[in-house]
Amino acid sequence: MSSVNQPSPSRRNRKSATYFFLRGVAITLPPVLTLLILVWAGNGFNTYVIQPINFVVRFGLATWNNSIKTADQLTAPPPGYPAVPDWGRNYLVTQQAADEFLRRRPTEPVTLNAELKETIYVVAERGTGNGKYVPLSDYELVFKELRPVPLPTTAIGLYMEIVSVREFRSQWVLSALSLSLAIVAMYFLGRLVTARVGAWFVRVSESLLTRVPLVRNVYSTVKQVTDFVFSDREVEFQRVVALEYPRAGAWTLGFVTGEGMLDCATVVGEPMVTVLIPTSPVPAGGFTVMVAKSSVIDLNLTVDQAVQFIVSCGVLIPPQQKAPEGLSEAEFRSRLAGAPASAMLK
Repeated sequence: MSSVNQPSPSRRNRKSATYFFLRGVAITLPPVLTLLILVWAGNGFNTYVIQPINFVVRFGLATWNNSIKTADQLTAPPPGYPAVPDWGRNYLVTQQAADEFLRRRPTEPVTLNAELKETIYVVAERGTGNGKYVPLSDYELVFKELRPVPLPTTAIGLYMEIVSVREFRSQWVLSALSLSLAIVAMYFLGRLVTARVGAWFVRVSESLLTRVPLVRNVYSTVKQVTDFVFSDREVEFQRVVALEYPRAGAWTLGFVTGEGMLDCATVVGEPMVTVLIPTSPVPAGGFTVMVAKSSVIDLNLTVDQAVQFIVSCGVLIPPQQKAPEGLSEAEFRSRLAGAPASAMLK
């Protein structure tokens, strides 16, 4: 009979394989998820903060420093000007270059060189009006750097790429500048909203956002989380307690934040404490209640351990609060009767 009840070796091997697989998942999943969350947050920050600042910086520099000209500022190339690969003679030149060329009247064929490229303008934007032209050297630089990516369709877009190549040499330098500008902007924004005019503007903006049906729900939740994480008005938790909430027999974790109000303590007839009851899995919100001091149980928990317990919805239990394996009902009763903890483990 004993051989019948014992599991077969193949079944034991399958159980062992499943156990080791689950243990491997339990070990590797937290760092992998942490890495994925960090990558996701980094990509979001890059997409919605760094790249827009990059665009503004490049657009500003390209607008301030460019060699864009319209067709009415240029003229057709005089006879003898060399043909350009991929363009032929479908280009324009500056009036000064044309006059200088006609004054010299070269007798031999002219070859295309770096000096001539600065005087040759090719079309970069075909729009309404006369179009916009850029020097051939600038166009070739962007073509060389972006190939095989399609070229920008606007003249300013072309010079935005030139800014990236000439001024910053690398996208990392431009991104570092954008990050620095973002930090400086956040600093001055914080200084602004703490002033009277800035605080009034924030109140008006929040009042408008909270009136939009769908936006107000999302905004209120996000604001609670950000205020909980970044607010400098931190709530100091004195200790972690357990209390019966929301009904008798159901125990909830809470943080003692201070003493209760005097009028309430007078009615109850004993001292009271104020307890913050956070919600799972986001402890940024919750309830503040005043209860009798005798109705709370002080727990051997740190605030960080309690937050982990709440965020994990009770999955992460601190080691000192785990009941020993195989604890019988009699041993539980012994503990309730006040027996030493060492007697339970014998």
